[in-house]
Amino acid sequence: MKISYSIVLYNNTKNQIRRLYKNILEETPKNMEYELYFIDNSTNKTETKEVLKSIRTNDRNVHVLFTVNNIGFGAGHNLAIKRVNSDYHIIVNPDIRIPTGGQITKIILHMNQKKIVLVSPLIKFPNGKVQALVKRTPTVLDLLIRFIGGEMFKKRQDWFTYQPDGYEFEHIANNFPGSFLVFRTDILKRIGGFDERYFLYMEDSDISRSMAKHGKAVFYPDAYVYHEWQRENKKTLRGIVRMSVSVVKYFNKWGWKFW
Repeated sequence: MKISYSIVLYNNTKNQIRRLYKNILEETPKNMEYELYFIDNSTNKTETKEVLKSIRTNDRNVHVLFTVNNIGFGAGHNLAIKRVNSDYHIIVNPDIRIPTGGQITKIILHMNQKKIVLVSPLIKFPNGKVQALVKRTPTVLDLLIRFIGGEMFKKRQDWFTYQPDGYEFEHIANNFPGSFLVFRTDILKRIGGFDERYFLYMEDSDISRSMAKHGKAVFYPDAYVYHEWQRENKKTLRGIVRMSVSVVKYFNKWGWKFW
């Protein structure tokens, strides 16, 4: 059994990279071969180049790809997806931490038994609170409500994110967060990886839906990871614009459903 990882970096610190690499190394099952791809989208690569070259020199399973410019989340991962030769491929955000307890083993054994093509584990904040990030197929109304936030249409918000009890049991879905996803590699390659028309945002919803056309895509709460969850789309004008552009591209591709 062989697994692969890809991590897209953007202006991450040396300590963040070292900590993430150490965590993945410790939590990768010892009975599985692995390869790890770092894709550096940073605008100033001086900070990251030194530590990445050091990791690569000391671990022949590590590959480092430096982009000329920031090519985006999906396109960055695609650089690795085109190169990997594995049974399962794992997308990992730099702000993810995998806890002890054989989380990756649990996921892969489950995928083998159930013939699943995509798994999203339970994702928690560092304080242990569950992140309600698994969603139903989006409509314009749902994305608008979610963007505005607050208590507007609270029942609809809860329904859209499978609350209150949708994080207690396994279920099929087709709209997962891209912070940590485990793919069956042959299916991932068959669909061509991420749709590179999305620079950032909605690419995870898009690829979840594409994978679900080829088999079971499931939320699996028996395994979990921690995630800091940065929300640039609500913090900056640039993030809001990028989110809006991606939403339009998503509905142009999959059809406009308003409610």
